[in-house]
Amino acid sequence: QSYAIIYNSFKFIIWGINIMSKVLYSIYRYIVLGLFLVINIWLFLLSIFSTSKMTTDASEYTYYTGDYVWVHLIVLACIAVLTYILVKKKLFTILNRYLTDNDNAFRKVRNICLIIIGITGAVWVILTQSHAGADQYYVLDAAAGLRSHDYTMFMRDGYIAKYTNQIGLLFIEYIIGFVVGDYNYIFWQLLNVIMIVFTYKMLADLFSIWKLPRLASVLFLVLGILFFPWTLYSVFIYGNIAGLFFAVMAFKYTMLFVGSSNTYNSIHISYIAVTGAAMMMSVMVKSNYLIFMIALILYTIAETLRHKNIQIILVTCAIAAGFAIQAVFPKLIIEKISGYNLDNGASSWTWIDMGLHSTTATVYADGWYNSRIASLYERNDYDSKKEAQAAKADIKGYINNYKSDPNAFTSFLSKKIASQWNNPGFQCFWITNVRNSSITQSGFITDILSLKGGIPFMNYLNILQSIILFGSMLYAVYALFFNSAPASTVLPLTFIGGFIFHIFWEGKCQYTLPYFVLLLPLSIIGFFYMAKVFIDFSKKHIYHCASGLIVLILVTIIFNHFIIINHDNKSYKEYKDYTIKVESGEITETDN
Repeated sequence: QSYAIIYNSFKFIIWGINIMSKVLYSIYRYIVLGLFLVINIWLFLLSIFSTSKMTTDASEYTYYTGDYVWVHLIVLACIAVLTYILVKKKLFTILNRYLTDNDNAFRKVRNICLIIIGITGAVWVILTQSHAGADQYYVLDAAAGLRSHDYTMFMRDGYIAKYTNQIGLLFIEYIIGFVVGDYNYIFWQLLNVIMIVFTYKMLADLFSIWKLPRLASVLFLVLGILFFPWTLYSVFIYGNIAGLFFAVMAFKYTMLFVGSSNTYNSIHISYIAVTGAAMMMSVMVKSNYLIFMIALILYTIAETLRHKNIQIILVTCAIAAGFAIQAVFPKLIIEKISGYNLDNGASSWTWIDMGLHSTTATVYADGWYNSRIASLYERNDYDSKKEAQAAKADIKGYINNYKSDPNAFTSFLSKKIASQWNNPGFQCFWITNVRNSSITQSGFITDILSLKGGIPFMNYLNILQSIILFGSMLYAVYALFFNSAPASTVLPLTFIGGFIFHIFWEGKCQYTLPYFVLLLPLSIIGFFYMAKVFIDFSKKHIYHCASGLIVLILVTIIFNHFIIINHDNKSYKEYKDYTIKVESGEITETDN
């Protein structure tokens, strides 16, 4: 009888744990997908009603202009009609069956897409031969100084002593520099191209892990070709591309491990090691990828609850170990070589200070870089604690101001989010336009980089951005309301983290683009869901669409009143007309 009581008690505990796991996972899932849907709606409405346009010079000033909403809606309607026709003609089914039954054909098509992405990036690198500038250059310069025993950058008032978050990237460039030399921009840029190609390859591999059709994987790669800003970022030597490459690698191998968590062998265990090493490298080369790391940890905890398999936590342990290694060893080695102790450097509160300030000047946008705030470290005698206190005082002032004037906060929030997320080019031309080149660039390139020459590309990307966001929104609706998510929640969770983080942190399109790239596979899944609905379209689906449309219209009315920013049409036209005249030589910049 005692054994029976113990046995029944044990069964009750297990039952309770199972119920609790299901409840916790459901809460996690609904919170993640619900937030993801809200953010998608926000960005989609921004995209079709307005466009943020940035100057081509170093001022990085943003104009908030109106958009042609009916053009976006007509394009989306045409895509929906075309999808319906292709579904009814069973062309999607035929193509997918062909790719499924013919491995060689699938690999050939996939590789052709990846080669196109690679050629695009390599050609852009060779034709522009853009130099590194600003922080990119300073890190390369510090690595060169470290090899030549010039430790100026590591002194109390040096760049690395202030920006200790650059130590990981510095360490990588220092080691590889022994082979490739100093300031070898072409090498680093072509390495970026390789990592871009394999980032898309690994994201395409996720479709197989998610058990989605091969056609969806191919269409994702086609979308990667069409959405070229990330490919053009190959000239940007600042860890952004390497960070996403390693983060996506960590995501892929985590999902492989979770999918095989019931069987263990040396291959499955190797997934854990690869995940830990990849996430370590991602955070090392770019500290902002901590958001990706946190999202991956939360995902592994959620998957532990869903699968009721505590061994999945081994992935979390590997990630934590990798983070600890990159946080300690590069710094110790750099300190040993340079002979300088690198303390905390500039306080993180300074970047939040910049991220929450509004601007009235004709440079940057609300929450972007501010030279006064950036100099807080120097003005407080290189004392991180004093700098933090000064930054916190600024932040307290912003918060008090926003509390007393909610309209000011709404205006700030709207402008900052629009400036970072609603620029369809994500500064992909700007990062080349404001840098020197090793060559005299051709007229073809200078035309693309000019304001006039870039307008057709921006108009194209403006439409494509809306298409991507619409597909991603379809994915969120499908995953949330139809109790099925044909993909891992780690991508939506990471996107949410990036969106929230960059409300408070120093703003820039460069920082948000990696998160937008994560929407590309989710967007394809969203359109895949739309195609599935068209296969057996019924009255039930009509009711769902009508309900969704009514909700979207109501949300649109609210957004148009409070959030949509489009009041700079006149001032942007004046800037555009003047700049085009300067570019054509009709007037000089000194003319009134």
